[in-house]
Amino acid sequence: MKKLNFIRLCLLAVGLVFLFTACNNEEPAPTATAVTEAVETATTNPTPTHTATAEPTVAPTAVPTIPPTFTPEPTTAEPTTAFAEAACEFDVPNGRDVTCGWLTVPEDRTDPDNNQTIRLHVAIFASESDNPAPDPIVYLEGGPGGDALETVPLIFEMRFAPYLKNHTLIMFDQRGTGYSEPSLACPEYTELSYALLEQDISPEEAGQQSMETLLACRDRLADEGVNLAAYNSAASAADLNDLRTALGYDEWNVWGVSYGTRLAQTLMRDYPEGVRSVILDSAYPLEVNLLTDTPQNVARAFDVFFAGCAADPACGKAYPDLEALFFDTVAQLNAGKITLPVTNLFTGDSYDAYFRGDDLVGVLFQSLYATEIIPELPKLIADVNAGEYGTLSLLLSSFLSNSDFVSAGMQFSVQCNEENGFATAEQITAALAAQPELEPVFRDSPNLGPNALVICEQWGAGTAVPLENEPITSDIPTLILAGEYDPITPPAWGEQVQANLSNAYFYEFPGTGHGVSLSGACSVSMVESFLADPTAEPDATCVAAMGGPAFVTPDAETEAVVMTPYTDETFGFSSVAPEGWTQAGPGVYARGSTGLDQTVLIQQAAPGMTADFLVGLLTTQLGLTETPTGDEMLEAGGHTWTLYETETQGLPVLLATAEESGTTLLVLLIINPDEKEALYEMVMLPALEAFQLAP
Repeated sequence: MKKLNFIRLCLLAVGLVFLFTACNNEEPAPTATAVTEAVETATTNPTPTHTATAEPTVAPTAVPTIPPTFTPEPTTAEPTTAFAEAACEFDVPNGRDVTCGWLTVPEDRTDPDNNQTIRLHVAIFASESDNPAPDPIVYLEGGPGGDALETVPLIFEMRFAPYLKNHTLIMFDQRGTGYSEPSLACPEYTELSYALLEQDISPEEAGQQSMETLLACRDRLADEGVNLAAYNSAASAADLNDLRTALGYDEWNVWGVSYGTRLAQTLMRDYPEGVRSVILDSAYPLEVNLLTDTPQNVARAFDVFFAGCAADPACGKAYPDLEALFFDTVAQLNAGKITLPVTNLFTGDSYDAYFRGDDLVGVLFQSLYATEIIPELPKLIADVNAGEYGTLSLLLSSFLSNSDFVSAGMQFSVQCNEENGFATAEQITAALAAQPELEPVFRDSPNLGPNALVICEQWGAGTAVPLENEPITSDIPTLILAGEYDPITPPAWGEQVQANLSNAYFYEFPGTGHGVSLSGACSVSMVESFLADPTAEPDATCVAAMGGPAFVTPDAETEAVVMTPYTDETFGFSSVAPEGWTQAGPGVYARGSTGLDQTVLIQQAAPGMTADFLVGLLTTQLGLTETPTGDEMLEAGGHTWTLYETETQGLPVLLATAEESGTTLLVLLIINPDEKEALYEMVMLPALEAFQLAP
């Protein structure tokens, strides 16, 4: 895990909590130019408040009973596995009871005589209940290649903690990912993504450099002794079964998101014993092919997005022909590229990134993953058309930061083995030709275009047996969730999986992107209802009450903020915090009205640190060119506050410090420019008046 000090962790948490894509749901992301060498995002999402523009799809299964797929006999001797408790490799969230350890499993499950083993890092989060259900939930990360545990310090409380109400939650890094050993990460590919930002080269050249770098990673992994053919869904499913037995559970509930649903289906087919129920969120059927299906899936999501704005009275009025505006903007940027400031959120390094119109198409594709970002997209398009790029710059910075949480080597081992061997270059070319406005985005992508086949020819992952390209059948109780706006795993894929499951329920969530179960209270309540009794139809009342996206329009006014008392045990002070804002860390409250809303209030008490030292530290952490000076004093709450004003990444920063008994008090507010005065009055001043050190 990248080690971050408090302030940078706070700011990064704000960015990634609302911009992380499902997932950490890291589906392969297309590459148009260097700018869009980024993984997509997933976020948490409060239930939309707008009235639905169409009736939600709520379709419990009514298919005839189908016998489960035959589970093949194991082709190897029963593996010897062991789980050993050990320290967590990540920073445990405050107040959480977590048991970590390592599961040792065979690397090559097809060769019983090979004694090479690998280790998977596992974390068991205790339920909040005094009497939790005996059957835990096991979470399957997306990707393939997504790192599940590295992001725990940043997003656990918002995305996963709600599921601890009645169940223990097991999270782990799948073979080849995250902290598991060996890691199939390709840091050289991440480094290239940043290096290409400032290179004014063609998409073809960027794609060529990407292929060369990925193959260099492949060679390095092979030289390190990694068997790249051993990292696939079938092997991971066997790991899962071993994990259940090693932990001593008779049965558990399997929760997969995105690629995690493909792994879950593989487990249902190969190791159905011990699986009490399954949640498939953003379903990825075994029989589909991302290389040939993605262009039409993205086009569908674009159509849904443009139609959604047109059907919303406020959005339709503000942007009467959003689709035309979008593609006009794409054409303008293709005719004359621009440069944008892009920041590495971990290091603070800034880049002047070249940006073309086709990159904007890639940005819209990736943004539709994230339910929290969707409401902001019409305004983003209009801003870019008007030459205002601040929000776009923020979004690109967040996308690129997500690349640190993906093991690209694992992604290619899985996709080369299970997907790419079942597609031809001719099929991919035909799929792109059918969507000419998307073709430039995917054409040079290393993982969603013809280049993927070139890489796979040299990757050494082998080709899966035909069974891995066939639908599963099962009678295991299954809940299938889909997002209306999902650009990569459309609702139709969920219905496709449902057709072969005799005890399945399917629900489409209006106004929602990728990773439904990580997108708000409604999905959490439905999952809880399902887990309470998987044999009964869950209560879907909240789905019917959902609306479309609450699209942001230029004339939107700042909503009133109610400040409520709270005590911060970590830093030893009491103050007030904005009601309804999300606590992203000790003393950190993020508004998150949309996925691009970076409004955040940070309050801290720093013993033994002078105000001047703390302001200097903030100068470094915020990437400021010079240390701000306090030009104004304010008496509030019995303290004399020094007030500062500066900006970071184009956003105003209001800062106040005071000193008491050798401790520096800090209140910091990052806001949108057009809300500075309103939020200063409603948020900053009440916090300064209420801030008191604990006795």
